[in-house]
Amino acid sequence: MILMRMLAFSATAAALLAGCNENKAAASSAPVAPAEDAATAAKAVVAETGTGFTSETKTFREWTAVCDNVNNCTAYGPAAENSGFVMVKLDAGPDARPRVHAGSWSLPSDATRILLYIDGRNYAGKMEALEAEDPVLTINNASDQLLGALANGRAMTLSAGGETAAVSLTGAAAAFLWIDERQGRIGTTTALIRKGDRPASSVPAAPTAPRLTTAAPVAQNNLPKNMPQQVSALPQIRECADVNQGGMAINEEWSVHRLGANTLLWSIPCGAGAYNFSQAYVLSANDGAGARSITFQSSGRPQEILTNSSFDPHTNTIGAFGKGRGLGDCGQMAVWAWTGQDFALKEEDMMNNCLGVHWEFWPSTWRTRS
Repeated sequence: MILMRMLAFSATAAALLAGCNENKAAASSAPVAPAEDAATAAKAVVAETGTGFTSETKTFREWTAVCDNVNNCTAYGPAAENSGFVMVKLDAGPDARPRVHAGSWSLPSDATRILLYIDGRNYAGKMEALEAEDPVLTINNASDQLLGALANGRAMTLSAGGETAAVSLTGAAAAFLWIDERQGRIGTTTALIRKGDRPASSVPAAPTAPRLTTAAPVAQNNLPKNMPQQVSALPQIRECADVNQGGMAINEEWSVHRLGANTLLWSIPCGAGAYNFSQAYVLSANDGAGARSITFQSSGRPQEILTNSSFDPHTNTIGAFGKGRGLGDCGQMAVWAWTGQDFALKEEDMMNNCLGVHWEFWPSTWRTRS
């Protein structure tokens, strides 16, 4: 399952990152930038959203609301004992329409139909089966009646095959209102909860995502067979060696890739658990000069260690899937792109609550454009 998820995510990321290689030949062969210059450049790429918005997460009693840097928003609430979820997604802009997803692992995994009831009324949608996961009910272009019921209803249940799961609506109204405020929908016909007579055209346009240019991939030739002392002596790498049985795993399992004529990327194992495997990354010149550990920017705090990550030399990106637990229904999925100076955050999805949500439905927390 881990491999299937990683391969699927890598394929998606590769498709999104393709065609970003204009005017990059010079950057691909440049030597490693000084640490302070590269770090400043990476922070600038992440900080400069071009929208005035940042990724933000709010909790409203039992519901959570998340909006990314381009104001695409998600709100969700849990089923009893965190056995499932109901989720509402609404992108930014006047033409966006809400989508509802719901599911529960307490329901039969072979269910061909899930019934969603709020205060005794059924709301129909289509079924989606994802890999070997439990099925999900999806309602596109959700009606005002359904949104109103989610915001103001007393009891919601999901049922299939004679099994039933209760879903909390406590906090939904406040989560919807926060999204309406952030997206400029209050008083418009498109609002999730605070509707009015103003037309959809009065809703602000969707913000433009920040531009991120990925350096062109280079041939993976003339790679060193031994790790330079300048790399292995870095404090972070020495800590990884201590974690990995006195350095044995580092000596046996590290990998190196080429980013430019005189720029190498080193991937070093830095711990392993039941379902998460950690990696540290280092940039250096061919002879190890200028070696420095990479700090990866994210919508939250910077990360010096990535989880379940790998470098794709065909797209010049690093993808990571940090699992909150073995089921892989919560955590972080992100892609960082090599800009010629450093790795900058390309895209990120995060699910902070473990509710059985397939990663395809996780809230977006960061988006860029090529």
